[in-house]
Amino acid sequence: MDYLKGIRFADFTWAGAGPFSTKLFSDFGAEIIKVESATRLDPVRAGGPFKDGKPGVNRSGYFASRNTGKRSLSLDLKSEEGHATALELIARSDVVTSNFGPGAMERLGLGYDACRAVAPNIIYLQMPMYGAEGPRANLLGVGMTISAVSGFIWHTAYKPGDPIGPGTHYPDHAANCYHAAFAVLAALRQRRQTGEGTRIELAQVESTINFHGPTFVEWAWSGEEPAQIGNRSPSACPHNVFPSDGEDAWIAIAVESDAAWRTLAGILGGAATDESLATSSARLARIDEVERMVAAWTAARGAEDAAETLRAAGVPAAAVAHARRLIEEDPQLAARHYWQSIEHPELGSTIYNSPPYTVDGERVALKRPPLLGEHNDAILAELRGANPTWRASE
Repeated sequence: MDYLKGIRFADFTWAGAGPFSTKLFSDFGAEIIKVESATRLDPVRAGGPFKDGKPGVNRSGYFASRNTGKRSLSLDLKSEEGHATALELIARSDVVTSNFGPGAMERLGLGYDACRAVAPNIIYLQMPMYGAEGPRANLLGVGMTISAVSGFIWHTAYKPGDPIGPGTHYPDHAANCYHAAFAVLAALRQRRQTGEGTRIELAQVESTINFHGPTFVEWAWSGEEPAQIGNRSPSACPHNVFPSDGEDAWIAIAVESDAAWRTLAGILGGAATDESLATSSARLARIDEVERMVAAWTAARGAEDAAETLRAAGVPAAAVAHARRLIEEDPQLAARHYWQSIEHPELGSTIYNSPPYTVDGERVALKRPPLLGEHNDAILAELRGANPTWRASE
């Protein structure tokens, strides 16, 4: 789908959140020219996981999934020629994007003022950890540290003194990329109406805080810190993940009304039918006892069978899935053609997850990610005028 055809990005982002933001545009047909370095690789090119366990700059599945449909231009931005080429590209682009540490683009001579000098109506997106101002503005961070300082790890802990958190780089994949993309879309619309460019600064810590939902609202309104309770709920019981029959097999059950509990109690039988457990407050007061009853029932059954039994009775439940099951066995994702296979010169046929929407009933068709520096010759020829369709930013 080429809804965004004709929009060009000079994309200096690397790692997770930045490339995911620009991928959202490339999947809809925008031209994303990923400016890379052959000597200082994008860390996810070097970080894997690698196809067949064989490392290589073009073999990282993580890189591939975050850079579908882009073109790669390899430059030495610290050289005079590389810097000049970058400015040539920016002069003919609509959007400049980066997620380097504070001051990095300025030190490369590619700060906002330098870009505006060659493209007065440029849209300029920066994605620093904290933002350009404030006492922590110059600090660096990655997904895990952003999760920590934003409170994400604290609020996903299983119990006090055990801030385990969700692991890995959740801010890169959930909030920050979509917030950045939405801001760029708004800036593109504003420029179409006024002809003026925009400087956008997305502070990734602030974006991640928006991902928390009601946790900060509770403190702001009540003055009480939300409890660290893992998969439990402060207002409903049972609401947790329970063991099932089989190796490392689990089922999630969420009883959020007394009517749902009566149904579940009828299935569990025995002590669960005691009228003293009829209300949520009563069950929360005896939460360990209630969860033992549920776990005794689920442990004797397969997760899928137990979930089907409960759902059929009107009790919200689902087996806890893992990556292999989602790709190979999930009937819903298969029916909706969620997984796409793309051919790649080095990776062969590999699986990618689709954007999480359909448009007029159709999936957005993904295009393969680029090899490092794959498009150097073509892009340089276009910049130097060999291709008359190459246009300046409008």
